[in-house]
Amino acid sequence: MADQSLLLPDWQTLSAKQRDFAATQLSRYFLSPLVAVDARVPVTVSWFGQTLATYDFLIAGEWLRFVPGMRQVSLGVPNPLPPAMHPVVDALGVGAAAVVAHLSPAAVVDLPPMLVARASIASDLEVLGQIDLLTQRFLGNHFAFSPVRQAVLTLLQPSATEAPAALAPVLTDGQVVLRQVGESTYQVAQRRDWDLPQLLRRLGGFGFGLATEREFEYLMSGGGTSLFAWGNRLPTQPMNYVPNRFGLTVPVVGQPELLATAVAKRAGLTAPPTGAAWLGLSPFYRAAAPTFAGSRYRKIVRIAL
Repeated sequence: MADQSLLLPDWQTLSAKQRDFAATQLSRYFLSPLVAVDARVPVTVSWFGQTLATYDFLIAGEWLRFVPGMRQVSLGVPNPLPPAMHPVVDALGVGAAAVVAHLSPAAVVDLPPMLVARASIASDLEVLGQIDLLTQRFLGNHFAFSPVRQAVLTLLQPSATEAPAALAPVLTDGQVVLRQVGESTYQVAQRRDWDLPQLLRRLGGFGFGLATEREFEYLMSGGGTSLFAWGNRLPTQPMNYVPNRFGLTVPVVGQPELLATAVAKRAGLTAPPTGAAWLGLSPFYRAAAPTFAGSRYRKIVRIAL
């Protein structure tokens, strides 16, 4: 498998058979032997008339999506701002200087191919896997699941006789958290009393990590150069999720996401934004250093050939 084939321009030209072969190699050779790939599913993402054929991998209870890399990607915001951004800056009601002060500076960087969690999770949780309510079959990190297995089964016991539509979407005893992710499937997570360095060490032990600032900007912007992922304009109607070229889940209202250093991206919005608050949804927005407990994280795997 050539390195070039995992970069976005070449990936888009591969046949379905070639992409499937590449996805098989990704799941076989570029993950820690301590984690199992329990499923691999082809997906197609549509984004403003563009399509991306890629794959999702179920790894330790979380779905990770393959995101092709790209060379020489322009990220950040130039100073002075380009004319294309002036109308949206005026609509935000802030001056150009304020925009530049809150956004990362322009740079041209190479981005590696990555496996990326489709959604972020609370900073005090570690996902262990998934369990089927009906069969009690567990997929994920069996070593970590063993100590909490009885607690999980106890939480599921009252729901075992319920119809799927009546199942509680979240079950918890304070330490174990079960979140319904399918008709009869729960994601199993455990609360952890840790900080960012401890989280990074735990992720690194399984071959995972957190994105750097530029990697995160690429994942959120799709390699675009506009102020927002949807362009240099404000939305004309309310949004619940920010459009994403790679199909990652990015809620409008939510907590900031942690990076590999003690910096966060995206503002922590508690309500739909108005005015200058829209700036917090720019992929290049630099959030004030958040409290670890008030943040979320999205694990990644860098594909190095």
